[in-house]
Amino acid sequence: MKRIILTQIFFLLFIQIGFSQSDSVFNKSNKDTIILTGKETPVYSVKKKKTGRAALFSAILPGAGQVYNGKYWKVPIVYSALGTAAFLFQFNNKQYHRFLTGYQQRIDTTLAETIFSEDIATDVLEQYKNSTRRNRDLSVVIFLAVYGLNIIDATVDAELSDFDVSDDLSLKISPEIIPLYGKYKKNTIGLTLCFNFK
Repeated sequence: MKRIILTQIFFLLFIQIGFSQSDSVFNKSNKDTIILTGKETPVYSVKKKKTGRAALFSAILPGAGQVYNGKYWKVPIVYSALGTAAFLFQFNNKQYHRFLTGYQQRIDTTLAETIFSEDIATDVLEQYKNSTRRNRDLSVVIFLAVYGLNIIDATVDAELSDFDVSDDLSLKISPEIIPLYGKYKKNTIGLTLCFNFK
């Protein structure tokens, strides 16, 4: 019985969550500019960024979309991640070719000398060769993932460039009579959560 009552209370509390944004807040004077106004004077002006342009800039030159969006602090993060992935690729590729050469020399019975001593077994050389190749391929995947995330981040930042993050955001909880449809057609009492962006 307690579980049913708690479920009904939870249902009543969250049956209607209203997200409302007053139309009087936004005065769209230009296609790309949204002027947020207070009661008497404009508070600030936000220049809407173009998502396609931000994505293109980041695709051509990583970090350029972040610069276009004004998020300069993200550029070192992008280049650090890309540089780390590139370094790992170069290091693992060099090691892979070293172990590959040693393994090929070891299985070639006509050669008298190899770059690795006889203390290292052939199967160990093969394991090192395979692991360094796997690490090299993984570093390529990481590089491509960071490159793609760089484009996605620039696109999302441009899309949300005019999002209102002022201090005048509020949450109102108010009671409401909610009509129920169906067999009984009765009303019920609930609470409405209303987020106002002013």
